[in-house]
Formats: sequence, structure tokens, C-alpha cells
Amino acid sequence: MSERNNVLVVVLDSVRAKNTSLHGYSRETTPFLSTFADRSTVYTQARAPGIHSIASHVSMFTGAHVEEHGATHHTTAIDPTRTVWHDLEREHGYATGLFTNNRIVSNASNLADCFGHVHEPNYPLTDRLENRIDGTVLKRAYFRGYDGLARLTAALGSDDDGTRADASGDGGVLDGLSAGIAGSVGRVADIAGLSGASTGYKTLFGGEFVGAFLDWEARQDGPWAACLNLMDAHSPYEPQSEYDRWADERNWRIQSEAKPSVWESLDGEGWDRLAALEPLYDGAIRQTDAVVRKLVAGLEQRGLLSDTLLVVTSDHGEAFGEQSRLLPAVRLRDHKWGVHEALTHVPLVVSYPGQSEHRVVDEVVSLTDTPALVRTAVTDDADGDPLTGSEVLTSTFRLPEQKTSKYGSIDDIDRYVGPWRAVYETREDSVRKFARKGERGLTLDIDGPRETTVVDHDDGGRVAEAYDRLADTDLVTQQTTDIDDDLEEQLEDLGYIR
Repeated sequence: MSERNNVLVVVLDSVRAKNTSLHGYSRETTPFLSTFADRSTVYTQARAPGIHSIASHVSMFTGAHVEEHGATHHTTAIDPTRTVWHDLEREHGYATGLFTNNRIVSNASNLADCFGHVHEPNYPLTDRLENRIDGTVLKRAYFRGYDGLARLTAALGSDDDGTRADASGDGGVLDGLSAGIAGSVGRVADIAGLSGASTGYKTLFGGEFVGAFLDWEARQDGPWAACLNLMDAHSPYEPQSEYDRWADERNWRIQSEAKPSVWESLDGEGWDRLAALEPLYDGAIRQTDAVVRKLVAGLEQRGLLSDTLLVVTSDHGEAFGEQSRLLPAVRLRDHKWGVHEALTHVPLVVSYPGQSEHRVVDEVVSLTDTPALVRTAVTDDADGDPLTGSEVLTSTFRLPEQKTSKYGSIDDIDRYVGPWRAVYETREDSVRKFARKGERGLTLDIDGPRETTVVDHDDGGRVAEAYDRLADTDLVTQQTTDIDDDLEEQLEDLGYIR
């Protein structure tokens, strides 16, 4: 057993605080996290650095604010030697690993270069078939049915988070059935001209990466530090049946056939269909919570939890048509533009090494301070809470300015273009938020995930004061790099504007 504390950062991609029962949501979406919080530290007012994966992850890996590092494109390359993971590996002798099907983190950008080990899963074919073959709900159900049956035969006896349980034996009939299914799907792929395609990123649930992490951890003979990014709650929202507790056939049909495009949203249409996806999103969060339960159980079974800094959080939230308080004419969707609380307020549960008692921190904190948190755990140099006391900023440049010509037919498209900026500070009984977009400013008091009060329709210069102090950190080595057509298609299918 290593004498140093291990480090595990778990990013629940796209999970917003508002829709977690941990934060008082009416639907029980996070039963495990709520229970685990009883022996951990819960930061009730955590804020993401940005509203999309690349910006938030770079901040969480380096400690730089979004407008200090400037990593705002999905294909950004940064200097990996400037990350906390590099420090742990080179300065402290840690083994480092990345486990995710977030292909912005693992493939489009170079963030995977920050780790000594990167898990490369074999993606099934199903989603590529769905993406390439236009058709009815029946066609989609056909492919989902084959994928689901294949998973069932491959993992009969699985745990309820989709990870395969240990089993012995030659499989017999199950192996034959799986082979038959694989052959049928393969023949469909041949017809579609997709043989050998490496896709299906969304059909791999979080359990795949928890299992891969635990396998990797078992091979380590010294301290380790790892990052897991779980995409179960990312759009498209496809919870397994056990966790699909609040959606009906209409919700599924809207997602598969009638989800409003970005064009429709920008043109003021389709908001009712977007709102109809929230029950599916809640089921996906419930599924993510079960994956975290499986992860913690694995750590406990190996006697590792007490020697590990475990951070469970999210890189950003999701919006389902919420209206911007800053620009009332703008509504929010997915995580494309704005600094609404639906996008910035994220869960944050930290199990410190040796912690067994519940602790609550109501001060506003930023995930930008994740490296400081990690270094404190590694060096055992604790002098107060490493997450409190720092300036909390969130900003985004999305919708990207270079995309405005693509949506040039939309009236006043510039109102969506960044930067959108926010500054947070702790008050006696609330969190005060100062926000600005162009000439528009706003001051809000935030009393909870669903309670905000407008204080002033100006920010009093607070945003400019904070952001004028920022300086370029020269972290980015290349802002855009080439990616293949397959990855491009997957990013678009996930809803990213490119």
C-alpha cells in the first residue's frame, strides 16, 4: 500500500445541481450521492469554470480561468506539462490515467496527453448505424433492440450499472446467440457500408470505464491519480430501463425524431420539445449515480477509499429552455451559450482522505481550484479549505463568433455570441452573482438551486474589475487541429456546434 494519498476526479458530464436530489430536487436522481454525502464534504455552491467540456476541463487540470487559458475550441492543444496530472507523475511519482468516452477530452483535443495511461474502448456499431441510416422510430428501435440484446447476452448477470460481473464457463447458448446477433448487425453494417467503423460512443455506459479504471488500479504498485469522465447524462439522454423512471414513449419519440435543431431554437421554435427531454435527462442522472455507487464500492472493497481524495463533480450543466435573466430575449438550450445557473451550478462532493463525518460548505467555490485541492491532498499540507477564499469566475465564448455566418439568417445572432461572464461572491445568507454580456449587466442573489432574486439590472462594474485582472497564461499551443470525419460526426451528434 502506498503511503501517499491517491487521487480520483470523477466528472459527471452535463449534470447540473438543480436536477440532483442531493440539492433538493423532487425526483430522486442521486440516491447514492445523497447517502455518500453523509460521510463526505458537500460544497453546495460549486461553479463550473465554463459551460462546455474543453474549457472546464482545462481549468480543472491547470487552475487557470477560462479567459486566462483561452482553450475554447474542441480541438485545442495545450501544454500538458502545465497540468496537475503532469506534476503528479513527474514530481511525485504517481501513475496517472484517463477513462472516458468524452471524445472531446480523449480525442479531439490533446488533453489525453496529460496522462500516462488512456483507456481506449472498442466502440460498438449501433450509433453509427442510427446516424447514417435515416428512418422511422421502428428502424431506430430495431437497432437499439439488437444492441440491447447483444449487451444482455454479453453481460447476463451484470450489476445494475451495466458493468459485467465476474463469471466463468464457456457461455454455450449465450455465446452462440451473441455471435448470431453480431453477424446480423454486421450484415446490416455491410449493407450500409460501415464495416469496421469505430463508433457507438454513447452505447458505452459509465460502468465500462469504472471497470477499466479498477482493472488499471489493480496493476499499480504505487500512488495513482486518475480522472473519469462519465457521459451517461450527456445528450442524447438514453437511460437504461431500470433508471428510466420519469419518461414515457412521447419523450423518447421527441428525442429520436423531433428534438429541435439549433436553427429552430435560434429562430424561437421547438422549446416545448426541448423541455420534454428533461424526464429522460433525470433518468440518465439516476444511472450516473448508480455508476458512482459501483465505483465507490470497488474502492471500499479494496480498502482504498480512506487513502484517496475522491472528487465527484460536473464540468457544466444543461438547459431546457430557461430564459436568460441577463438577456431576457434569449433562451438557453443544452450547453451552447449563456452563464445561467442551470449551466454553471454543479454538484461537488469531496471525500477527503480519512474523512468519515459529514461536512457542508455553503461558500461559493470554483472547480478552477481543483489543482490546489489535489496538491493539498498529495502533500498533506492542509491549511484551511483549499477551495474557499478564491475568486469564482465563469465565462464562455459560445456561440463562437466564427459561426455567426452559418446562422446569419437568424435575427440578432450577435446576442448569442460570447463572451458571457459571471463573477460570484459569498454573502451572509446567499451567493451574489454579477453577470455581463456586452452592454448588459445584472446582479442576482442566489438562495438555492431554484431561488434567485434580481438585485439590479447592472453589475456595478464588478465583472470588468475581475476580468481586467486576468492575463494570458500561454497554455494553448494550438487552437484548432484537424479531426477525422468520424469524430466530427460524433461531436455533431452530441449537439456540439462546430
